[in-house]
Amino acid sequence: MTQEKQSLSNQENQKNSRKKHIFPYAILGKLTRNSIILDFLICLLLFSFYIIGNFQAFTDRTQLRILFVLSIAAAVLCILSFLGIIIEIVFVFMKGRKTPAFFSVLLFILTLIIGIGLIGFATVIRRIAIGIN
Repeated sequence: MTQEKQSLSNQENQKNSRKKHIFPYAILGKLTRNSIILDFLICLLLFSFYIIGNFQAFTDRTQLRILFVLSIAAAVLCILSFLGIIIEIVFVFMKGRKTPAFFSVLLFILTLIIGIGLIGFATVIRRIAIGIN
C-alpha cells in the first residue's frame, strides 16, 4: 500500500516537473504574440499619421521623421514575426499541438509580409523625398 502511494506521488511529481519546464515557454509565446500585436498597431498608427500628414500639410521634415520611425517599427515587426514563427514551430515539436500553431504561424507570416511591405514603402518614399529636395 505504501509503495502504491509512493509510485502515485512519484508520477505526480514527474507531471509537476514537466509543467514547470513548459511554463516559461508558454509565457514566451504569449509575450511574443502580444508584442507583435502592439508593434503592428504602432505601424498602423504611424502609417495613418503619414497619410493624414499629407492632407494636413505636415512639413517635409516631419513626414520624413514619421517615415523613418515607421521603417524602424516595421523592422522590429519583421524580427518579432520571425521569432514568433520559430517559437510556434518549437511548440509544435514540444507539445504536439498542430491547429492553433498553424493559425498562429499564418498570422505571423502575414505580419512579416506586411512589415516587409511597410519597410519598402517607407524606404522608397524617403528616398524619393530626399532626392527631390
